[in-house]
Formats: sequence, structure tokens, C-alpha cells
Amino acid sequence: MTNKYLILFLIFSILFQVKILYAQNIRSIKAVRTPIPPKIDGFLEDNVWTQSEPSTDFIQLEPHLGEKATEKTEVKVLYDDENIYISFKCYSKSGVVASITRRDQTGKNDDHVAIILDTFHDMRSGYVFAINPLSTQVDLKITNDGRRTDTEWDSGWKAKALIEDWGWAAEFAIPLKILRFNINENMTWGINFGRFIAKKLEMVYWSGKMKEDLRVSQGGILTDLDIKQKLKDLHIIPYNTSRYEKITEQNIEGRWNEEFGLDVEYNPYPNLTSNFTLNPDFASVEGDREQINLTRFELSFPEKRRFFLEGSELYRTRIKVFYSRRIGDIKFGSKIIGKKGKYNFAAANFQAENVEDAPVAFNSPESNITVTRLQRDILKSSTIGLIGINKTFSGGYNRVLSLDATLNLPHNLHGTAQFVGSWPGKFFNGLGYFLRLEKITNLYNYHLRYTSLGSEFKKRVNPVGFIREDNRHEFDAAAEYKFWVKKKGVEFIFWDSNYKIYWDHDRVFKSGDVWEAVQFYFSNKMSISGYYKYEYKLYEKGFYNNIKEITLGYNTEEWASKSFSYSTGRNFYDDFKLYSGELNFKLSKNLSVEYSLKRLNFYPDFEKRTTFINILVLNYQFTPDLYIRVFTQNNTVNDRYYIYSIFGYRFKPPFSAFYLVFTNNEFEQQTIPKPTTQTNRIIFLKFSHSFDF
Repeated sequence: MTNKYLILFLIFSILFQVKILYAQNIRSIKAVRTPIPPKIDGFLEDNVWTQSEPSTDFIQLEPHLGEKATEKTEVKVLYDDENIYISFKCYSKSGVVASITRRDQTGKNDDHVAIILDTFHDMRSGYVFAINPLSTQVDLKITNDGRRTDTEWDSGWKAKALIEDWGWAAEFAIPLKILRFNINENMTWGINFGRFIAKKLEMVYWSGKMKEDLRVSQGGILTDLDIKQKLKDLHIIPYNTSRYEKITEQNIEGRWNEEFGLDVEYNPYPNLTSNFTLNPDFASVEGDREQINLTRFELSFPEKRRFFLEGSELYRTRIKVFYSRRIGDIKFGSKIIGKKGKYNFAAANFQAENVEDAPVAFNSPESNITVTRLQRDILKSSTIGLIGINKTFSGGYNRVLSLDATLNLPHNLHGTAQFVGSWPGKFFNGLGYFLRLEKITNLYNYHLRYTSLGSEFKKRVNPVGFIREDNRHEFDAAAEYKFWVKKKGVEFIFWDSNYKIYWDHDRVFKSGDVWEAVQFYFSNKMSISGYYKYEYKLYEKGFYNNIKEITLGYNTEEWASKSFSYSTGRNFYDDFKLYSGELNFKLSKNLSVEYSLKRLNFYPDFEKRTTFINILVLNYQFTPDLYIRVFTQNNTVNDRYYIYSIFGYRFKPPFSAFYLVFTNNEFEQQTIPKPTTQTNRIIFLKFSHSFDF
């Protein structure tokens, strides 16, 4: 009986704290209906803006939490039946930093302003629209109270910035048809405005004292929205590709191919989005960057294919049960994403031609994959959810069921948990779960986590997920802290510490590691950091690995930066030295250059694994939607030379576009009696046009 009352007391205490937190003062701003839309040109002298009173008094998140912003910022909000219009007036005595011209690349590198729209006012999810002083746009979707982001979401909206003597200004026009929301009279949305002042490393928000970037639950509210009806949004997007191919692996010495496909996006209701694709073309996707791998595990590569990216934030969990890179080319696919009341839901189905995990790597059986997601809002900004995955192919199947919970509690406490079952096979052999508790703000993060994965978990989940290693009980703990010094030539000191141990289900100790890192960032923009890692790994025998690293950098908090790292240590049977360098700069207003190199030497090197990787990226941006990009890389391990170049023109963003692409991939393949050089060369034209209804 005592335990029962104790549990009830704890639950009541948590709910009471949440209620107290919610009852705190919340800033609001009124949306003013305008009969005449403003001209989106960055020039704020348009008389239309006089209808709205400016809102100001931004508060620092960094470097001095809770203090007033050192530079004045004013925002205004207007709307009509088609768009929401927002203006920023950013005064600056310290000057403006702006160098990035490629869409969706800017972050805390340039000065920028951002809008967070919580259109369901659920204090968990929303949209972010941002712009820097060069009018470079960024848009993303966020979930889990801002802790998960979908940076690849891309939609059609307008924004323009203008640099003035007193600072800079920005105007936004965000179409209502690209947003999901419930229609009501005098609607209330969650909203927040952010500004980053690069020269001062200062992040400020309109809503008041924030504890973390993008925290939806700590925003303000937008009132007086009176939208009677949202226009239905239908995009029918056919495409045509003309392609010339030379692929020596398949004995293709030169041929022309014509391909046709279709994408459809339909939003029948304000809270529902649906997509369908037929014969999608992924050839315009840039290749993966070469990586150094000092482990015995598979590397994870980011997804770059548009169809798989949109809505992917809903499927992201700590135990990665869905990894879309497992899916090769698909014949067709469909998906829906929506929200009804307290429920988020999503479903996707793909008919896959090739799947990377198949029994024969390059001769995969055709398969059908279905992924579903259901998530319910609880408390103020927490969720519980379910993911179901079913993959069927000739002669077999794989099934995964995942339950997850995210608890955003008062006092910066954050709890997460996930339980996963996988089939076919005995239940406990395919069971995986973790429990994690953390305390987190922009200044610090402390966490404890326990993970358990069954002995057959990897084999069952990896046909659709990404698991590096299974058969383990694991404990890990980490702590990190950012000390803002702001005196004696030091801007901040960042410290990071991590500890991890695990053993298998037969109670054999398999691994333990500890690593420490520290960074000093100085007022002259120089930085120095150190890193040390020591680990024990049990494979065919016990290994004691270590790595010691020192990094020197300049201006690394901005995009235009340079850094050099030197690492040395022990990796299984060999000693090694690793040299790394990165350099980002602009040759002109429109031309940017990124270069990185890695040189890895092993001692001794009987297997000739010494590696030299070069990566060069050139980007010329005529306008935000007209560009030339060249990406090239070389890896000496397999004598790989890869070049990808694209001329892109999005004449009607985001769907209507013309692309001219050239790719060439040459590499050495180990064959008998001697290695042979393989060449994959493709030149193609792609044209897509969106018919909008």
C-alpha cells in the first residue's frame, strides 16, 4: 500500500510541476489582416507594415542566459487568405556577417533571423523558416519539442533581406497552403522569433528566457488568425531524363536511355499531406563522401533522396529501426503524414527493386516494405509512439515493432525509452530496448543510459534498420558543459566526457571506453582543442586501442574557417597517425570553395591500408535557385576518383526544375589474376515541371 501511495504522489508531483511551468507568463503577438500584401524586397518602408505594431525586447540564450539582447530587433506580423507575412528589423553596431549563398546551408555561421511556427499549438512540433543577410533561405520541420529536425524538408516560400547602414532587414511571405494546421476562427498558434549575431556569438529569442534552441514549448503565441478555409494543395510533377551511360562493371560501353516518372503531392485537408512516386529518378543525387573507418563496424551514410527525406523526422529513434539507405531503387512508393487531435500518424509503402541487405549483394530479390508510425501527445510537450515495419520478399519476411516514449519534464529533465521486438525467431533473441535520463540546456548535458540488444537483433532489424552490433548489455554516461568566459581573450571553453561499458548475454565483458575532449575558443577567433580516447575491445583477442588528437582552428564558429588536426594512437594490431585539414572560403560573392584532406598512416602497414582522401567542393550561386556545383573526391586505398557536377535551375521552386549532371566514378576492383579499373560515367538531362492546382 505504501508503494502505491508513493507512486501516486510522484505522478501528481510531475503533473503539478508541468502545470506550474505552463502557467508562467507567455508572450503574445497579434496577427493583423492586411487587404494589400507587402512587396517582399527587404525594404521595410512599405506603408503596409504600418498596420502592425513592432514587438521587440529579445532575450539572450547565449552567451549570457536570460540577459537582454545587446542589439535591438523588431518584428511585425501580417496575414491574408494566402500568406503570413513577417518582417525583421535588425539593428547592428558590430557589423553584419554574411557569406553563405547555398540554400539550406546557413546555421550559426552567418547572421540570421528565424521564425518558429507551431501551427497545431501542440508545443512539440513546428516549422522553421530562416534567412541570412544575403537572402539565403533555410527551412526545416521540427518534432520532439525541437530536439529532432528534418533539415531536408523543402517548400515554396519567399524571403528577401537587405543590408542597411543601421544593420539589416528581412521580409517573409509564407504560404498557408504549405503548412498543416486545424482551421478555426480566431486561431492561436505557437510562435517564436530568433536572431543570431555572429560577431558576438549571441543567440537571442523573442519569447523570453529559453533553455535550448528551437524549444517549441518555450515559445510565445500568435493570436487573431481568422482563416476561414485553406486552399487545397495539389502538385502533379512529371519528369523526363535523357541519360548517357558507360558502366564497365555491367559491360555497358555507351548507351542512351530515356526515362519517365511521376511525383504527386496532395494535401486534401489542412492537417494531412500525401505523396506518391512512380519510377523515381535518384541519379541527380550527389555521391557519399569518403570516410575514415577505424572500427570494425559498418559506416552509416546520410540519406539524400528527396522522397525518403520528407517526413523522416517522425521515424528517427535511438535504436534505428528504419534506415532508408537499405532501400535501393524503387518502382513506386506512397506515403501520408498527418495530425488529428493529439495523434500524429504516418505511413509509407515502397516496392523495392534492390535492397542492400539481400543474400546476394548485387542480386537482391524484389521486396515490398511498409513503415507505419503512430504518436500521441501527452503532458505538456511529451509523446509516446509506435513504429511498425513489415518487409516481405520471395521466401521470407522481416518484421519490427517499436514502442518509444519521450518525456520533457520540468527543470530541464528529459527522459527517453524504446522497446523493440523483431521477427522471425524467438522473441527474446530479437528483443532490444534502452532507457535514458538526461538533464540538458544549451550550456550543459548530462545523461545516463542502459541498453540491451538480443543475440539475433542485428540480423533481424538490419534488413530495414541500422544496428552496428548486438548481443549486449550496455551502460553509458556522458557530461558536457560550455563555459562562457568572455574575458582575458577567451570567449568560451567547452568540455565533453563520455564513459561506456558493455558485456554480452553470456556475461562476457566485451568492451569499455572512456574519452575526454576540451576546446578553447579565443576572442581573436583562434581555437585549440584536445581529445583522448582509450578503449578495450574483445574480438579474437583483447585489444587496447587509444587515440590522442589536437586541433588548431581559425574562425570555426563561422562558415569561412580553417582547421588542422593531428591524431596518433593504437588501432587493433597497428599504430597510426592521422592528419586532417579543412578549409572553407569565398573567392567571390557568388563562388565558395570547400576543401578537406585526410592522411592516415599505419605502422606497420603490411596490408597497404595507408589512406589519402581529398575532397573539393565548388559552388557558384547565380541566384538562390540558379547554381553550378562541382563535388570531387579521391581515395588512394582503391584508387577511386569521383566527380559530380550539376547545373541546376529551379525555375518554379521547389518542384519545377532543370538539371544537367555529369558523374564519373573510377576505382580499382580486386579481380583475378590482377586488379582492374572500373568506370561508371553518366551524363544526363532532367526536366521536371509542377502542375499546381
